[in-house]
Amino acid sequence: MITVFTPAVAAPAAEPGAVPTSGLVVDYRFDQTTGTSIPNRVAGGAAATVINGTNSHWTGSSLVFAGGAKTSASANWVRLPDNMLSGKTSATVTIETKLDPTMKSNWNFLWNIGSDSTTQYYFASVRDNARTAITASGGGGEVNARSGTALDANRWYSLTSVIDGAAGRISFYVDGEQVASAATTLTPASITNQTLNAIGRAPYPDPMYKGEVSSFRVYDRALTATEVEGVSVADAALHAASHVQAAQTVVDGVAALTLDEPVTTLPGYGGRVSWTSSDPAIQIGDDGLTATVDQPAAGQAALSTTLTATATVRGATATRQVPVTVLPEVGADDAFGYAMVHFIEDSAGYAEKIYLDVSRGDNPEQWDPLNGGKPILASDLGTTGIRDPYLTYNPETETYYIIATDLRVFGGDRGVSGCMDWCHWSSKGSTKLNVWESKDLVEWSDLRQFDVALSDGAKAAELGMAWAPEATWVDDYYPDGSGAFVVYWSSNVYPDASHTGSSYSRVLWGATADFTQESYEYGGVFIDAGGNTIDTTIIQNEGTTYRITKDNSSGKGIYMESTTAEKWWNPATAWTQLQMQIGAMWSGGNAGGVEGPAVFQRHGEEKWYLYVDVIPSTGYRPMQTTDLDAGWSQLVSSSFSMAPSTKHGGIVSLTKEGYDTLREADAAAPVVADLGSVEVEDGATDTDVRAALPATAEIELAYGRGVASQPVEWELSDVDTDAPGTYEVTGTVRTIGANLNQWVGTGGSTAWNAPGKDLFSSTAVTVTADVVVDAPALPVTLHADTRCVAGKVVLAVRATNESGIAVNLALQSSYGSKTIAALPAGKSTTTTFTTRQLSVPTGTVAATVTGGGDADEASATYAAASCG
Repeated sequence: MITVFTPAVAAPAAEPGAVPTSGLVVDYRFDQTTGTSIPNRVAGGAAATVINGTNSHWTGSSLVFAGGAKTSASANWVRLPDNMLSGKTSATVTIETKLDPTMKSNWNFLWNIGSDSTTQYYFASVRDNARTAITASGGGGEVNARSGTALDANRWYSLTSVIDGAAGRISFYVDGEQVASAATTLTPASITNQTLNAIGRAPYPDPMYKGEVSSFRVYDRALTATEVEGVSVADAALHAASHVQAAQTVVDGVAALTLDEPVTTLPGYGGRVSWTSSDPAIQIGDDGLTATVDQPAAGQAALSTTLTATATVRGATATRQVPVTVLPEVGADDAFGYAMVHFIEDSAGYAEKIYLDVSRGDNPEQWDPLNGGKPILASDLGTTGIRDPYLTYNPETETYYIIATDLRVFGGDRGVSGCMDWCHWSSKGSTKLNVWESKDLVEWSDLRQFDVALSDGAKAAELGMAWAPEATWVDDYYPDGSGAFVVYWSSNVYPDASHTGSSYSRVLWGATADFTQESYEYGGVFIDAGGNTIDTTIIQNEGTTYRITKDNSSGKGIYMESTTAEKWWNPATAWTQLQMQIGAMWSGGNAGGVEGPAVFQRHGEEKWYLYVDVIPSTGYRPMQTTDLDAGWSQLVSSSFSMAPSTKHGGIVSLTKEGYDTLREADAAAPVVADLGSVEVEDGATDTDVRAALPATAEIELAYGRGVASQPVEWELSDVDTDAPGTYEVTGTVRTIGANLNQWVGTGGSTAWNAPGKDLFSSTAVTVTADVVVDAPALPVTLHADTRCVAGKVVLAVRATNESGIAVNLALQSSYGSKTIAALPAGKSTTTTFTTRQLSVPTGTVAATVTGGGDADEASATYAAASCG
């Protein structure tokens, strides 16, 4: 066993470029040329030990990790002192490393604090998009801080993980810059067994790390961002010459640009590239990424020019002129842009909601999250969870629909002992689908549900949970030639209502015009492969239907089939298998590690994309083809951009008008939050008040895209126009973030079965204004009453002059008119109207008040009366 000392308090926080020593537990520099013991540069600290090491692994500035199988005797790794962070509530782990290309696609632990237990561990990995994570409940409980971009192989990085127990966050830094952060209640103390801490070795049977390491430090506190930067700057000096070449490699890989809209975000290549322009037709913002473009008019030739790309790697820079094509403007109805609905996997929070992203211009390889990356819709029905959403469109009614699984994995109903979690969900989970609809993708309806197991009001099948629904529009589905969606999803099928015994997931189908229970008809089995089959998606091209499905039973992984049958949904349809194990390379060759395929075609080209969801939390990775019958290949592009953990959704094509509508409703903030004041007369109606208030407000758009004007919906419940005064009112601006994306139950609970759920928006953009209800210019109060005189109703009207001058009144009633001349200030008088009726209905007496050059109105109502 290796033991570790408890460090003394050392120097204060370091300046940038210096390595802080306060809280430093271990400090290893891999600069030796021989040996298996690595000294700890913290005084009195325990050494680390190279396992399976040889002198050939030392370079004099680093230790080479040879990689290989965990069981290999030649796979070297470093054993760290035990219990380095036992009982600690905060920590920082920082490493200087260069990764081998194989690590980008293979599972790996760069370092691990824990043991050989796969239940509790704190680690970093460079696979795919690099990340750090901590868990006390296995892989499904990992809290990830994941970079939005992948690391480059064969170049040196400073990678730092910080857990701040006081702030409740885990953060990840690349080369001294924070690239990810997530909320967590876990701390190093949550890892109760720290008897096999390691560099290069995972508790799982993952491949051993392959690459080089030149420094490794552990602190028992959370370093500040400045201190993390200081470590990165200091360690960059170890391989300064290599950073110049790395910067040149990055800039050499920058692809030519096509700009197709007035404002866009240029690719940043993981934060390593910025842009400048010498062409007045393209202005670059202060962020070095936002381009404002003077596009040629529609019908004109495209503009060819260049921009300067500058790559920066650890302080070293390289520049290159990059060819740019500026396309002319397109028409409002032209195909342009794509919208993607998806959900996010987050074991530490309630993230199973609807998220919406949009492409950058007409480029389906670069995506921007809308609403600041926050959800746009939440469910308060059923399980209160939303997974596997799909976005589709009815061309007959010009309506968009989102359909989704009614399942909450994290914090939901887990079943009972003996059948919990997936056992419970797959056998007794919800057979209802969540549905929202919209005309413009901005304003969404209230949530509704329909049950796929019911048809014509009766149970059509005994099904377990309905999940991963998608739908394909069929123009002439019904005999009258009208269209419908063929909707398909996965469910276990059972012989009776007990839903017990063995079963497996089939893909089933039904039909509906609008995803309501009234129009829905259950169809039956679509795919029965004799084992678990899920996640079917479909695309059609030139009379051929291609269906892409995930097999979870026979090792096929994601596979694709095709048919030319017109009624492709019929169970007797013959399908031809075209490809298996699609996208497995994104999961280290594990065909079961990808699911949730999403397929779509690029505008105007014979090119298609297939996004595969790398589980559990990595999210979508791209495949591509120019020939559907030939199958899919991996799309590897350093300019591909998508937010981390973007999972299992659906993509629709937009028009330019639809794209602009989305972008112009994606607000960062109001331009002016206080819209001033308006005046209304006493007694004004809500309609009068709304007419007086500003109908629109200007908003600052996200991604530096300028300003747009959007309608405002005002809340007037606190305005009493019968009581003169000033009332502050709040208006909600029409934005994507104004949809109902959160809820709370009684007592603030977000438990799935909480009573009293109240939906609201947590991201609405609001503005305020003052409504000033004016006092009357000539305040006169009327009081009307009835009395019986000689068996007939008499109407008595009392007028009180509350102004400061004498006034004249012209009274009008259903029983005649009268005048009151020069009623003195502060005085009252009464006049009567003889109705000559035995009874009268409810009525009103009105008065026109004049005096001092002003005029006003007054009125009073009286009750029905009878003298009979």
